[in-house]
Parts: sequence; C-alpha cells; structure tokens
Amino acid sequence: MKVNLLFSFVFATILLGCSEKQARTIEERSLRVRTAPLQEHAFREVFRAQGMVESARNGTISAFVPGRIDKIYFEEGTIAEPGKSLFQIDRENFTIQLEIAKKDLEVMKSARLSAQQNVKLDQIKLEKAELDFNRAKTLYQSKAISTDAYEQAETNYNGAKVSLDGAVAIDNAAAAKVQQAETALKLAQKALNDSHPSVPFRALILEKLREESEFAGAGTPILIVEDPSSREICCRISAIYWERMKPGTVVDVFFGGEKVCRTSIYFRAEVIDPASRTFEIKAKLPEDTVLKSGTLCDLEMILTERNGRGVPADAILPGRSGQMSVFVNEDGTAKEYGVQCGISSDGITEVLSTESLDGKEIIVSGQAFVREGDKLEVER
Repeated sequence: MKVNLLFSFVFATILLGCSEKQARTIEERSLRVRTAPLQEHAFREVFRAQGMVESARNGTISAFVPGRIDKIYFEEGTIAEPGKSLFQIDRENFTIQLEIAKKDLEVMKSARLSAQQNVKLDQIKLEKAELDFNRAKTLYQSKAISTDAYEQAETNYNGAKVSLDGAVAIDNAAAAKVQQAETALKLAQKALNDSHPSVPFRALILEKLREESEFAGAGTPILIVEDPSSREICCRISAIYWERMKPGTVVDVFFGGEKVCRTSIYFRAEVIDPASRTFEIKAKLPEDTVLKSGTLCDLEMILTERNGRGVPADAILPGRSGQMSVFVNEDGTAKEYGVQCGISSDGITEVLSTESLDGKEIIVSGQAFVREGDKLEVER
C-alpha cells in the first residue's frame, strides 16, 4: 500500500513538472508577423451594375408610299451617308404622276387666262352698254327716242353687268382650280420624294426586312438603321441610389473582363418605375467605340474618388472595444490601435484618422493570432 502511494506521488510530480515546462515554453514563444507603414492609395467607392449598349438615333425606315420596291441601295452592315436615298419605290409610276400633275397645272393656268380675258371683254361691253344707256336716257328725257328704244338700252346695260358678274365668277373658279392643280403638283412631287427616303444622320444598315421587286404598302417596314456614333450605355438602378447617380458621375465600361472606355452619366430619369423600383441612367460612348448595340457590359460607377492612406483590408480586425482596430509593433510588442475606416478598394482600406499611426509599423500578416502584449518576431 505504501509502495502504491509512493509511486502515485512520483508520477504526479513528473506530470506537474512537464506542464509547468510546457507553459513556460508557450509564454516565451514569439509570433512571426510582417509589418508595413500606412501606404498612399487612390481610393474609389464604386457601384457595380450591368448595362446594355443602345443607339440614341435608330429606327425602322418604312415605305411612305405604296408600290413595288425598285431598288434597295445598301446591304446589311454598310453605311449610308446623311441624305442618301436608302431605297426606291415604283419610281416610274410616281414620275408619271408628277408629269400629269404638271400638265394639269398648265391646263388650269390656260383656263384661268381665258377666264381673265373674258372678264376684260365683258368689262369693255359693260362700259359700252353704260354709255349707250346714258345717251338713251338723255334722249328719252328730251323725247327724242321712243320708250322702247330707251328700255332696250337699259336692258343691254343690265345684261352687260350680269355678263361681267358671270365672267368674274368663272375667273374665280378658274383661279381655285389653278390652286388645286398647284397643290396636286406639290403632292405628286412629295410622293416622288417619299418614294426614295433618306435619313439625316450617318446610318448603319442593321437589317433588311424586304427584298427588291416585292410590293410594299404605305407603312411597310423596309430597313432597320442606327447611327453608330450615337451609341450609349443604358442601365436601370435601384431607386435608393437615385441621389448619388448624378449627371457627370464617372462610369468605367468593361467587356470581357477588360476596360473598354471611361465615360460619364448624362441622363438620369426623373421617374422611378413603380413595378421594379428602379430608374434609368444613360452614358454616351465614344464615337469610335467597338461595342455593338445589344452588348451587355459591366459598369463601375465611381461615386467617390480621392487619395488617402490605408492598410491592407485583412490587417483591420474587430477590436475589444467594439470598433475596428489594427495591431502595431512597438519595440517587439503588439499594441492595439482603434481606427476609423473609410473606403475599401483594390484590397486596401482607407484609414481616416491617421495621426496616431504615423510612422508606426502596422502588422499586415499574422495579425489574426495576435493579442495585445504578445511578443513579436518581425519578418524582413
């Protein structure tokens, strides 16, 4: 029994000695870390979204007049310069109608000229009838002519007035017909012009919807075109960002993981869509952009951009006081400093109040295992 007690005492003593030795080893162990000072960095607060490339000037070019399609002057993928005819509808028919309208106008002008001559002739007849009537009136008062002769002169005078009124009415009708013929000529000229429409911008032919020799009614779509220099990025964004997405906000455009260009917002919708709770923004693309309409691009809207100082984002940890903090190497010992964080970009987090960290060596690797007061072994 005494032997067992002695053995137990010796075994316990050995275990206690080992534990104390291990504890001293842990306490004396130093943590290997890497440090770096605050670094200068260009910080950007970025909102990321996706947008679609669209053309601000585009449309479907339809036939303005009915007829057979004589010619489509451009193939898909080609460029039509401003004012160039895109296609021709039944040119011969509209040319003939224009010539007929011109001839009709000539006929009406001739009829008007004849009516004007008749008015002049009836005016002369009226003047002669008036002289004869006045002469007959004087002779009748002096009883030089009979009553019948006087009444005959009076009848001729009244008839001349009626005849002149009729000639004037015919002349007015002829003048109205001339105006009608002039209007018909303008319409015929317009129909001919409308038979070969053009656009006022440099148009890229996207698609042909009809072929030559087909019949096209008025309003039948023939071509789809766009102005490639008017391409822009359109994007819908949550309404909570409306105040921050101001015209002039810088936008970086990416496609296939590569930056294509930098532009800025020029349009922000004043209405929030009630169904999606979003609003639309637009940003113009360079005229020589390689992006095609319908392309889906990645966008980075730069809400804030400034230079400052910061540390790698992993170096900032939740502190004991509830705020974010970093550990600093002070003479081989870890010390915790609370920090106020700003923008994080490119893996660097901005430190807004840097006075207390000026000249300090901040732990940027191995900090996850560090506690205040730990001994440090700094890797160089």
